[in-house]
Amino acid sequence: MGQGTATRSRRAEPGSVSAIARVAVVTLGQTPRTDVVPELCELTGRPMEAVEFGVLDGVGADVLARIAPGPGEPALLTRLRDGSDIVMSIDWTSDRMQEIYSEIAGLDIDLVVLMSSLLGAVPAAAQTTIFCDRVVVRTIETFVDAGLRVGILLSLDSQGDMVVRDRARQPEMVRAAIARPGDHAALAAAIDELDDCDVLILHSVTYCEEERRKAASRSGKPVVMARRLVASAIREALDRLAAPRDSVTSDGALSERLRTLSAREREIMFLVAEGLANKQIAFRLGISFRTVEIHRARMMSKMDFRTMTDLVRTVDSLSEF
Repeated sequence: MGQGTATRSRRAEPGSVSAIARVAVVTLGQTPRTDVVPELCELTGRPMEAVEFGVLDGVGADVLARIAPGPGEPALLTRLRDGSDIVMSIDWTSDRMQEIYSEIAGLDIDLVVLMSSLLGAVPAAAQTTIFCDRVVVRTIETFVDAGLRVGILLSLDSQGDMVVRDRARQPEMVRAAIARPGDHAALAAAIDELDDCDVLILHSVTYCEEERRKAASRSGKPVVMARRLVASAIREALDRLAAPRDSVTSDGALSERLRTLSAREREIMFLVAEGLANKQIAFRLGISFRTVEIHRARMMSKMDFRTMTDLVRTVDSLSEF
């Protein structure tokens, strides 16, 4: 195990982060993940150096032969350096992840990105950690809260219950179909299976842009890639890390502002950060649209939020992704 080849993004937007941030990208397979990480860096649009850590780095063939899940056990699918796929036990993978996090904790790392979409809770190796499963789940819930039926494309059949039953607040609004990344015939069949859904999500970061285009063309519906969601989360995290210490998210000032909010104003602040419109918030809370407008205006004033970006960054800073 150890650091893989570092990858740097190729562009940065004017006025954004100027220093190169060191980002630990933890993937399930072997590094470097040339099929994912370079594009992820490009999509962030921020200067960053990705230092890759793979769960299977340095793992010998004898161990690889023993990490498959037993019958009926939850599993994870990942890709080896030679491009072949391997299915791993979640229990074994979680134990291995602890070793990687211990290694990262001793390095000069600004941000950790845990790429697995289905692992359970793990200790954060840095103050700022992006858990990609939470990023995807938050997107699913935003669509569901808007009254949309969501179709999720997964890599393995055993992952369906973990995503739909265990992660979705309204499982009746979420359906899953199985298609391993790279299997175009399975992708087409899965899309047809989800024909009654309003929006599709490619749940694994291994799904590529070509597969998104094929899914959109065949379904005629919006298709969201986990890879792009994660890139957006990285960009927002890097922007927050680069923000002045006396910005609106300063711990002391933030605590004082939060104490001025009523319970309803605080509730609305978090719902707005989730991406809900005023009408959706009114429906969720069982209050009038006008009441939401009043509480929202007061909340924005008390928190000194000038833009929606200020609000989202502040709410995200209150907890890990």
